Amino acid sequence: MDKALVLEFKELSFHLRNVLEGSTEDTAQIRKLTVQRDNVISRIRMLPGYSRFLLPPLFSDLQKAAEGGPVIIVNASQYSCDALIILSAQDPVHLRLDISRAEVSEWSTELQSITKDAGSSDDCLERNKIVGILRELWQHIIAPIVKALKGLIRPHSRIWWCPTAEFTLLPLHAAGSYVKSGDNLSYFYISSYTPTLAALIRARQQVPRDASFPHFVAIGQGNPGTGKKLPRVAAELRDVAQSVMATPHFTSLADSDATVKQALDALSRHEWLHLACHGLPDREKPFDSSFAMYDGPLTITNIIHLQRPPLHNPEFAFLSACHTTVGHAFSPDEAIHLAAAMQFSGFRSVIGSMWSVDDKVVGQIVSAFYENMFDRSGRLDCTRAAVALHKAVRKLRKQIPIEQQIVFIHIGV
Repeated sequence: MDKALVLEFKELSFHLRNVLEGSTEDTAQIRKLTVQRDNVISRIRMLPGYSRFLLPPLFSDLQKAAEGGPVIIVNASQYSCDALIILSAQDPVHLRLDISRAEVSEWSTELQSITKDAGSSDDCLERNKIVGILRELWQHIIAPIVKALKGLIRPHSRIWWCPTAEFTLLPLHAAGSYVKSGDNLSYFYISSYTPTLAALIRARQQVPRDASFPHFVAIGQGNPGTGKKLPRVAAELRDVAQSVMATPHFTSLADSDATVKQALDALSRHEWLHLACHGLPDREKPFDSSFAMYDGPLTITNIIHLQRPPLHNPEFAFLSACHTTVGHAFSPDEAIHLAAAMQFSGFRSVIGSMWSVDDKVVGQIVSAFYENMFDRSGRLDCTRAAVALHKAVRKLRKQIPIEQQIVFIHIGV
């Protein structure tokens, strides 16, 4: 786009905002600036590729999000709870769910209470209550959606969840009857999530760097300046290093080397990231949510503002940290959480956690996960992440507690 046109648009928008926010409302000036700004917008829309500038996307454009499999939007309101199945080449399918917003909110609140200390190995969780919530999710929400999907896609296909409102805090991917010979969602489909349709479309459109030479960095902080120590971080980094030892460009940062500055520098130069540390969600000020480094917090704002060299498009991030998918306390569907920040900053594929991660268990999940991240030619492939997580959980199902089986989710391609 022409730089002069960009500057003209910015200046007019700035002046218009200042007048609108001023103590005296100058209607003549507002009208003049609005006409000038609309004129600039019209000129921008005449440029190739900018015909929809500042306009909502067409539904046909949003359908591109479903090119790899259907996207299921679930929403709760005071009027009804609904699911909308977005398909790439046909009309969406609407399902009215037999559940109220109050019930969804109640399950969400209860689950947050049960899992608030889930990362403590010595904490005896009310696992029966967790299974009870997963059964309710299956009966009232997921089973009707699976029934509709059976007529649309093949078994074991990938699907994407796009939850809104109170649904964002519920593990939809783990819903099931949890009885012998019963049905669970994971028996039918492989689940991923996306904060928005547009985020998934952007992730699909990003052109990956030559996958033959991935740059992989593992950052671990087991001794942060504040917070309790994570004694198994060093072992986790060793497991990651061994799992991706065939990768020629591998870097590891740990303890005193894992500072905010060095972590940001590494993020700017590596397409693949494994991060093992404390995740610190700030539900009142989500942009202040952070990862605990040696010398302080690595915040969402730091990550979003990160500048990358040409051709260093980020591919994948495994966030082995607590609460990386928790958003705003009063607007949980505002997708400003640590995992979404990674996707918005460019990572096409992200693994994040819904609540506290057990330091004693995560190493098993990580090792089992990376076993399935290589394609047939032995190269790392970020599009395998959802399947790799699915297989890791299935492998360890009888070895780790239910809240740790379902804590990690996949976001993106």
